[in-house]
Amino acid sequence: KYIKIIGVLIMNTNLKNNLTIKKELKFNKNGKFKILMMSDIQETLAYDKRTLDGMNKLIEKEKPDLVILGGDNCDGTVLKTEQELRDYIKIFSEPMESKKIPWAHVFGNHDHDIEIDDIQKTKIYEEYEYCISKHTEDIYGTTNFVLPIKHSNKNEIAFNIWGLDSNNQIITANIPIDENMKQLNKPSMSCKWDIIHFDQQMWYWNSSKEIEEYCNKKINGMLFMHIPPWEFQYIVDNPEYTNASGSMDEIMKIGMFNSGIFSTILQRNDIKCIACGHSHNDCFEGDFCGIKMCLDACAGYSPYGIDSLRGGRIFEIDEKNTNNIKKTNIMVLTK
Repeated sequence: KYIKIIGVLIMNTNLKNNLTIKKELKFNKNGKFKILMMSDIQETLAYDKRTLDGMNKLIEKEKPDLVILGGDNCDGTVLKTEQELRDYIKIFSEPMESKKIPWAHVFGNHDHDIEIDDIQKTKIYEEYEYCISKHTEDIYGTTNFVLPIKHSNKNEIAFNIWGLDSNNQIITANIPIDENMKQLNKPSMSCKWDIIHFDQQMWYWNSSKEIEEYCNKKINGMLFMHIPPWEFQYIVDNPEYTNASGSMDEIMKIGMFNSGIFSTILQRNDIKCIACGHSHNDCFEGDFCGIKMCLDACAGYSPYGIDSLRGGRIFEIDEKNTNNIKKTNIMVLTK
C-alpha cells in the first residue's frame, strides 16, 4: 500500500494513479458540484444533427462541472477503423472541449464492438485536453477509474467519481455458456451481456480502502457504468417500496449472471449512487438499501428510443452532505 519514512509518504502505483487527475475537480465556492451524464449517444459519422445540438444545449443550459459519457458513446458496429473513431470523437468531444469542461467516459457494449484494441480506443479519448478519463491495463475491462473531487476551501478529497467497464457479451474460456443457458428458464432481464468481473471488484474495493487510509476517513462517491447490475430490477418490480419514478416500459437486458457488484458496494459502504444506461426506452430512478439507482435513456437520436426521453441526467452534490445526492433531474431534449 504505502508507508511513511521520516514523514515522507511513499505511495504504491495504484494509489498514485488514482489520486492523479489531468484537470483538478473541486467543489465551487458554495460547496456544490454538478455532473451531467449523457448515455447511449450511439452515433456514427453519419450522425443525426439533433444529437450534437442536444448535447450543446444541455451543457450550455446546465453549465456542469463535469460531463460523464455513460457508454455506447458510439456505434461500434458501424465504425470500423481507428481513423473513423478519431474522426468521430473529434466531433462528439467538441461540446465539452470548446467550453473547456472536464469530461470522462465509460465504455458500453457498442464501444467494445469496434474491432481495435480497447486500450488504444480509450487512449484516443484521453488525448483530448479536457478528457480526464483514466483506464486500467492489468485487470478485466478498460474504463475502470476513480476521479477525486477536492473540497471547496481545502486541499482534501471530498468525493469520488468511480467508473467501471461493464464490458460486452459474456465470454468464458472452455465453457459453452450459450448452449448451457439455452436449456434454462432464465430471469426475464438476463441476457448475453457481460458483467463486472471479480478482479474489477477487487480493484474497486482495494482502491477505496487505500484512499480511505490515505485520507484517514472513508470518502463517499458515486459510480458510473453502462450495463446495470441485476439489482436495478428491484426498482422496476417494487416501485412503491423503492420510491421509483420515471419510465420503466422496456425489459432491461442485463448481464447473464449476477456479478455481485451491488453486494460489494453495499459492504464497502462508500458509493451512494449508481448511474447506468443501456436500455434506451427506460429512464428511471429509485432507492434500494440506501443506494440511489438511476438509469438513463439514450442521448442519441439515431439509435432506437423515445424522443421525449432523449437527453441526460443532472447530479448535484453538496460537500456538506455527500451521503445524499440531493437532486437528479431528467433533462429532455427538444426535437
